[in-house]
Amino acid sequence: MGKKEITARMAKDAGITLHQAQGAFASLLDGIREDLKKGNKVNLSGFGSFEIKVREARKGRNPKTGESIDIPGKKRIKFNPSRQFKNSL
Repeated sequence: MGKKEITARMAKDAGITLHQAQGAFASLLDGIREDLKKGNKVNLSGFGSFEIKVREARKGRNPKTGESIDIPGKKRIKFNPSRQFKNSL
């Protein structure tokens, strides 16, 4: 299921136009993105939570040459599904 299918279902279930559903979906994603940028954890009750985790820089090894390399640190988005959501599957 992609963005088109999600917004079409939102429009049908809520009794709104497709354009309104697309706007609501975009607003939801923008809100999640902005809160994550601020360093906040985003909780969607009954679905799960999103948070930023920082992966520290580390040493690695090139498997082809065996050469030691530096792997830079980076941020990643972690999603934890809620217990209710996991049990519904």
